[in-house]
Amino acid sequence: MESIVEFRIADAQCRVVAQEQVACEGASDGSDPEGMRVVGSCSLRGRRYLILCSVAEEELQAEASTGLRALLTPRELQVALLVADGMGNKQIAHRLRLSEWTVSSYIRRIFVKLGVRTRAAMVARMMAER
Repeated sequence: MESIVEFRIADAQCRVVAQEQVACEGASDGSDPEGMRVVGSCSLRGRRYLILCSVAEEELQAEASTGLRALLTPRELQVALLVADGMGNKQIAHRLRLSEWTVSSYIRRIFVKLGVRTRAAMVARMMAER
């Protein structure tokens, strides 16, 4: 299964893959032969993507979780949730009545606080901590 991006969150190996790949290659129970389980999904530009995490390490990650509310300010959490809903910076700016520059600044700060480098990794981290 070809990953779009792979990353680690709290020692759990995660990856983002196109949903079609999992439907073709994965098991019907939401797990894949490589020991990964679907923990979230998102859509971008009309395509669906799944976020997979290691099954064995997923429970350890949940125990080590500090919670998004403790890490992010209320506004950062609001921006992060809109990103998770698939909105772009311009759409978020319009919805929250902010400039695109401000939204971009919030997203950069969220990346630093969550220890991620991409929007997909940010969404995966959020899904894992719910």
